Amino acid sequence: MTTSPTVQRHHRIIDVHLLLIRDDQVLLSLRQGGYASGQWQVPSGHLEGDEPTDHGTIREGWEEIGVRVDPADLELAHVIDHRAPGEDPRFGVFYRARAWTGTPYNAEPDKCGGIRWFPLISPPANTVPYHAVALRHITAGRISSKYGWDA
Repeated sequence: MTTSPTVQRHHRIIDVHLLLIRDDQVLLSLRQGGYASGQWQVPSGHLEGDEPTDHGTIREGWEEIGVRVDPADLELAHVIDHRAPGEDPRFGVFYRARAWTGTPYNAEPDKCGGIRWFPLISPPANTVPYHAVALRHITAGRISSKYGWDA
């Protein structure tokens, strides 16, 4: 009788990102403390185990910038396989909100140094690197990319 080797499955953290774009500008938040402190990012967070990516994105939008988005107003903008040096690989999902309710504000001042609109085609130099890569691909119309993997 032949037995197959046990396959160990890797579970990745899934990062969800909410793109708010108006007049060719994207809303970014300034990380404060912890990972990538002092760098700009698309409002984002980790997907929880009991939610689909669109719901996690909506939840993060409410928690971080105080806006409400109907799931019907989300469109998939980009996915990225990424990893930072010394960290486990992650999978990022970027949804663009076609519409939202409320005026964005810094809803997590203990984690965020502020929010600001930037030209989509030129985010600031101190943007979280994989966010900057994803934004470049989004402006070029590409749906997927990767960052931090050896060639």
